[in-house]
Amino acid sequence: MQIKIFEFNPVCVNTYLLYDKTKEAVIIDCGAFTTGEQQCIREYIDIHNLKPKHLLNTHLHFDHLLGNRFICDTYGLQPEYHESEETLPGLKKQTMIFGIQVDYEPVGASRFIGEGDEIRFGNTILQALLTPGHSPGSLSFYCPNAHCVFTGDALFRHDIGRTDLWGGNEETLIHAIRTRLLTLPDDTIVYPGHGPASTVKEEKQHNPYI
Repeated sequence: MQIKIFEFNPVCVNTYLLYDKTKEAVIIDCGAFTTGEQQCIREYIDIHNLKPKHLLNTHLHFDHLLGNRFICDTYGLQPEYHESEETLPGLKKQTMIFGIQVDYEPVGASRFIGEGDEIRFGNTILQALLTPGHSPGSLSFYCPNAHCVFTGDALFRHDIGRTDLWGGNEETLIHAIRTRLLTLPDDTIVYPGHGPASTVKEEKQHNPYI
């Protein structure tokens, strides 16, 4: 599996584009906000002749879904996420609080994803892990064959997600990290929603919250 990382929008979200030799692809947390950011991901997809099959959201905080409308309009994909995320305020209300203006609401889900569900593209399978606490239905996506997990804002390098937003709970988050993420093999690469990658072993040894 190949992994292309983009850093998008004022909050510096990591948007992940995953694909394998079949050229089928998955987009995780498309934060492409400006026309230039949208063109960046579209050009990469075009140059590599990729065929996007899924648009996944780890959670529905605004910075992780600013590009969903663009992906839907361009590739006909609606996002997939956990149903509990629909309890969060809408995109416009969230962005207003953070001083960002948008003139659209995101498209609705094509599918709700639950714990243990599989997302297939090409020869690759992602496993959904329910890791709430940063938001009510935060998901992480684990790829055993590629030894990596995409954690959204649940787990960062030497840090965890904030829990003072809608539906956040620190105790719930730490429990999810310990039972869903730190139980993965030590060499599993952790790709977070912001900032640099880490490993499960690194977080076990050096994350001060765990």
